[in-house]
Amino acid sequence: MCENFRLSKCNVKFPRNPYCGKKMTKEQNKRCAETYYNRGLVHSEKGKLELAIAAYTKAIELKPDYAEAYYNRGGAFLRLGEREKAKSDIATARKMGLSIIIASDKIKQNYDRAWKILGNI
Repeated sequence: MCENFRLSKCNVKFPRNPYCGKKMTKEQNKRCAETYYNRGLVHSEKGKLELAIAAYTKAIELKPDYAEAYYNRGGAFLRLGEREKAKSDIATARKMGLSIIIASDKIKQNYDRAWKILGNI
């Protein structure tokens, strides 16, 4: 079952997914996984990496072949300095067929953004 997404540190208001919280079909499970994935994206963008990881993890529980969720969770782990977990998730995403072109493009975008934010340390 997909639980309502409630974490005490979360102050972002998300629309309620009507599929979450009920016994679900495969299609409903997929939609609920997408809801958690989108929440992970928002949390990651806001720098709330622990919440992002929790959301990506829930998306993966609901849809174990969710390559994008593995990839983005790996990125969040990397930003937290947890390199082994990041490496594992990114490798899993790659094995699932996440296009290397998409992955390398995302890495470049993230690197460029980090460089702009952090500068030359």
